[in-house]
Amino acid sequence: GGKEDCPRFAMYGLPTSARCAASVGACRDASRWLVATTALKAENEVHLLELEEGSNRLECRGVFAHRGEVWDVAASPNDENLFFTVFNDGGSRDAALWEANDGKLNAKFETKGKQRDLRRVVWSPEAGISEQVALASGDGVKIWDLSRDGGVVSCATGLGELENVLAASWNPLDHNVLCASCSDTLRCLDLRTMTETVTIEGAHEMAARDVDFSKTNQHLLASGGDDCHTCVWDLRKPSDPVVKVSSHSHWVWQARFNPYHEQLLLTSSSDSLVQLWNLAQDEEDGNKTEARASSGADLKPHTFDEHEDSVYSVSWSTADPWTFLTLSYDGRVMCNQVPSSVKYKILL
Repeated sequence: GGKEDCPRFAMYGLPTSARCAASVGACRDASRWLVATTALKAENEVHLLELEEGSNRLECRGVFAHRGEVWDVAASPNDENLFFTVFNDGGSRDAALWEANDGKLNAKFETKGKQRDLRRVVWSPEAGISEQVALASGDGVKIWDLSRDGGVVSCATGLGELENVLAASWNPLDHNVLCASCSDTLRCLDLRTMTETVTIEGAHEMAARDVDFSKTNQHLLASGGDDCHTCVWDLRKPSDPVVKVSSHSHWVWQARFNPYHEQLLLTSSSDSLVQLWNLAQDEEDGNKTEARASSGADLKPHTFDEHEDSVYSVSWSTADPWTFLTLSYDGRVMCNQVPSSVKYKILL
């Protein structure tokens, strides 16, 4: 589309470098996100941002001092004041559950060495069960039940089963399934038995940096990797991706499905670009995504180029299906809209 199609965007600047952002899913009536800094020398902070309807501005609703560089943040799906972080506070990467209260963070739970080399934290998608989280370490995944005695591990992968875990996603439509990306391989686990059910070896030619289940189709899984590719997999026939696209010129850091429309996928990369993909550009044919089997050659993304540094995080609003936030390493936060041209293709 031309310039008239460019939506108005909102911008916010963090004081230092930053890597992670997360939508506040418990807040249903406003688009809110947590963004956190990873400054080596300076004090680190978690900022609560809200997109103001009408003025289209990102307003800061709170700044919380946080010890150590923050490497991941995940907001509770049920309580706006609770969130997890993975952080490096001099040596080891730990995780903690924080309650935001009167401008301060109170730790409700901390791993404190009980699980080492933490990478990612994922809340259980099961409605009402906000006491369960998956904590992914370099060498495995543990499911913690926080409702019992200050937190206990309810199940975990065995020693040596997983290596170099980079990302994890918990299937929101099948709560027994969690997928971990381990180097270039995607491994789906059945959490009842902690056994591997689907394994996609060599899903990417290099490391798979991110993995994300569709929120509207339990069989679809997206992945992005250092080979500049983004793939969508159908777990019923995982031998080849149903969509494989490569339009970024450097590593893909995140690939995230829209929570409401499974054909919309956002990707971000160290090439400083954010790309919005409409995976089903011909909606007349219901099997379009199926039929395109691993070509994706005819797909063209809508590119957002307001960042000037690696874009480490993309996060859809949970309150508005057309709004998303992106964060680059230099601390620049952008809030953008799905362009009307893409929107109408989906709605009409």
